[in-house]
Amino acid sequence: MRSPFGLPGFISLAVAAAFSAAPGRAWAQAPPGQIPQLPSITHAEAQPTGPPVSLSDLLRDAVERNPELIALRQQVEVVRQRPIQERSLTPPMAEAQVWQWPFNSINPADTNMYMFMVTQDLPGRGKRDLRAAVSQKDVSLAESDIAIRARDVVNQIKQYYASLYIARKAIQVHLESVELLRQIADISQAKYTTGRISQQDVLKPVLELSRLHNDIISFDEQAQLASARLNVLLNRAPDTPIGPLIEPREEMVLPTTADLQRLALDGQPELQRTKLEVERAEAELALVQADYKPDFSVQGGYMLVPRMSDAWTARLAITWPKAPWSRGKIDARVAEQTASIHAAKARSQAMENMVRLSVQEAYIRARSAQDRAALLRTTIRPQSQQTLEVSRVAYQTDRVDFQALIDNERVLLDVNLDYFRALSDFTQALADLERAVGADLPPGTTTMVAKGGQ
Repeated sequence: MRSPFGLPGFISLAVAAAFSAAPGRAWAQAPPGQIPQLPSITHAEAQPTGPPVSLSDLLRDAVERNPELIALRQQVEVVRQRPIQERSLTPPMAEAQVWQWPFNSINPADTNMYMFMVTQDLPGRGKRDLRAAVSQKDVSLAESDIAIRARDVVNQIKQYYASLYIARKAIQVHLESVELLRQIADISQAKYTTGRISQQDVLKPVLELSRLHNDIISFDEQAQLASARLNVLLNRAPDTPIGPLIEPREEMVLPTTADLQRLALDGQPELQRTKLEVERAEAELALVQADYKPDFSVQGGYMLVPRMSDAWTARLAITWPKAPWSRGKIDARVAEQTASIHAAKARSQAMENMVRLSVQEAYIRARSAQDRAALLRTTIRPQSQQTLEVSRVAYQTDRVDFQALIDNERVLLDVNLDYFRALSDFTQALADLERAVGADLPPGTTTMVAKGGQ
């Protein structure tokens, strides 16, 4: 028995209700004789407001505002003060001594003498410069930490930017499919009115809208999470709105992976840091070996003798590092530091292998995404559009069933999403490639092919 509203009117209202119905009501639970409705859902990322946002603007703001980078820059200023400290001598010690003050007298004049002395410790020749050299390596390591974290921030900005772009684009593609489903619903109404299809086929557009609605909820969540992560990297409140994004262009990679690996070996910050660690370990070994050299202590003073002539006093002390009972400690420290050098060199080699692998993986991902985007744009996407148009015309003339039409609509939706995912994957792979190389790719590394989304 038909609804009092009439099935064609039901379909139109149900399709409209799919994206604007009252909350808390499920269309499948509607009482008999009433229009089924879907819960109302607002899509915060469907139509972002504000001025367009480019990736370069976000990168510039992140490098300037990111609190972790600011903290690391301040830490470098802290470490910069250490070489100066290591080159400086220890403070001299001034002392006064009363010599032979009798127990049975409180008169200071009864003492034999007063001694006023100044003592200065002097490290062995070259030791202060060696300590400063170790501290200078610490400065270089702190500077490398800034470069490493800066590349991490740049990479994260690009990754989240691409995630936000694809999530917003997916919402847009799904909302565009709603209009297509409206057209299919209109065709179904006309065919049902003439008795050419069953009531089941008329209800399928509503079911398809429910599926689109569910997908949009997920993409909306992804977009809001990406926006929050971008804002935190920019040192802004997580809920700060981000305006429309400037869409990425379809690109292709030109250089070979060998060229990119050479760039990485020359400038990758993490690899350079492991080399600095080797240099620091070698500087530390030189400092430890310098402990075989003696240190000195000099003292000079004045003796005030109440009953005799005053006099000067002087003292020179020297350590004996190679004494049989103390040399073993220095030998053990030298062996320890030598082992540290071998470990640092092994870590550097391991990092070099990891950098080579990261460059290769990112390069393969970029080429794969590039090829997928080209195939989807030139072949699969036009074929899917043509297939859907043919099936829609055939459905109007009863040459294909409704399920075939819906299947072709889903294929086109998936193909559109796959194309934009390929653009996003290329952007993310390119960001990982820059992260692996350790710097922005040189001009001419990529070339534009076609506008994404056209």
